[in-house]
Amino acid sequence: MNDLITDFIEKNTIDSLKTLLASSDSTEITNSALVVAGLFGSGFDISSDESVQKLINSFKKNLTLLIQKTWVDQSDISLKEEILVKLKKYCSSVEEGKWAKAFASFTRILDEVIYLMFGETAKTPDFAEYALRIDPEFGIFWWYVKSLPSKNSWSDEKNKAVMLIAMFFLANY
Repeated sequence: MNDLITDFIEKNTIDSLKTLLASSDSTEITNSALVVAGLFGSGFDISSDESVQKLINSFKKNLTLLIQKTWVDQSDISLKEEILVKLKKYCSSVEEGKWAKAFASFTRILDEVIYLMFGETAKTPDFAEYALRIDPEFGIFWWYVKSLPSKNSWSDEKNKAVMLIAMFFLANY
């Protein structure tokens, strides 16, 4: 996958993601987050509380709609309902500024939503490559999400930056 991603993303963006994940410097985190978010368009702003609140609201609305509109087998209907409850709790946490606390639930929600959308295919080892080939923009998003650790001990500021990038994509997807 790492070799394939270079066909879609410039090296400086890959380097910015590495810096974002490794750095604890506030300026490096912000600058790297802006470069990575550039993959998903312009208008990404983590410095304004008002912009962040609007992004959280757009993310919540779009992801709720995506979850509700995704057709699933009867056996997964309860999972849809569970994800909607988790999403509501997650958004409440980040609206209160509890970014670090909310990180693990964020990655679980994304995994579960992608499972709803793609079924068992989402759990296969080659799903990231599959996603990249069928929809490069979504594949790049999924590469980004899978680049994140499942757990971290990062600051609220850094957790906020990495989650806002994914929210930015999903709010506009």
